[in-house]
Amino acid sequence: MVVYSSTLPNGTAIEVAQLDKINLARLEDGSFKEIEKLRSAAESTGIFYLDFHESKLGNLLIEQLGEVYYLSQHYFDQEEGSKMRDTRSGQSSSQDRGYKSCETDQTFEMAYDELVKGDLRLPEILQPSRHTFKYFSEICHSAAVTMLRSLSNSLSPDEPFEKYHQKSKQNDSGLKLVYEPCIPKKSEVLENKHTDSGTLTILFAEEWGLHVQLPDGSWGYTSSPPGCAVVHVADSLQFMSGGKLRSPVHRVTQPVDGFMKRYFLSYFLRPENAFKEKCRLKD
Repeated sequence: MVVYSSTLPNGTAIEVAQLDKINLARLEDGSFKEIEKLRSAAESTGIFYLDFHESKLGNLLIEQLGEVYYLSQHYFDQEEGSKMRDTRSGQSSSQDRGYKSCETDQTFEMAYDELVKGDLRLPEILQPSRHTFKYFSEICHSAAVTMLRSLSNSLSPDEPFEKYHQKSKQNDSGLKLVYEPCIPKKSEVLENKHTDSGTLTILFAEEWGLHVQLPDGSWGYTSSPPGCAVVHVADSLQFMSGGKLRSPVHRVTQPVDGFMKRYFLSYFLRPENAFKEKCRLKD
C-alpha cells in the first residue's frame, strides 16, 4: 500500500492510503481475477474498498444508505436519558449490543440474529424503520459472506471459513450506528489504535476519520468513495487463515482542529461461538 497527499478545502494536506477497489458483483459472479485481487489485498494490507455498484443487492444498499445515515443522526440527537434506556445489561464483555457511550463516542448496535428473527425490540424512535435496518443488515451480511467464501476458495484452507458463520448458529454479527464527533483540538484526540476482533468489518464513512497503519509503519487516512465501503480483515479471519490474511492496526482520529458532528455505519461479521471455543483451545 502507498499513500498520496490530498488537500482539504482549508488547505491542509493529509496523507491518504491508496487502497485496492474490489467489485462485489464480480465476486458474486465468481470472477477468478477479482477473487485473486481480493486475496492479494487481504494478504498484503488487510484493507480495501468494496464497490457495491453493478451488484443488484449492492445498488439497493446504496439507495438505502442516505436513509440509514439520517436515522442514525436522528437517534443520537435524542437526550442522553432516552438513549440510556437502550443500554443492554447481562451481555458478555465482548458484546456491544444496544446503546453504549464513552468519552469519545456513542454507539447503538443491532444484533444480526435478533434483527433477522424479529426478536430485537428497537427503540421507539427507530421502530418504524425496522425493515430498513433488517434489509440493510442482510445486504451487508450477504456481501461479507461473499467475500469470506471468495477468500476461502482462493486460499483453500482445511476448513472453509464460512463453516463458522452459519446463520443457524449463535454469533455476534451486527450493524452498529456510531456517533464520533470531531473535537475542537486535534491534539486532544485520545489514542485508540487497535485491531478488530471479528472476521470482517464493513465501514461506511462520509467524513475523514479512519486512520490505518501501513505495512511500513506509516499511517494514512481512508474515506468511502461514493457507492463503496472500507472493508478490513479482523483478528478471527487472520487466525482462520493461519496468519496469511492481515488484520490491520487502525484508529479513529481527525485531520484538523474543529468540532463537527460525524457518523459512521459499521457492519461486523463475527464468527459463531464454536469458533471462539476453538481459538481458546489453540491459545
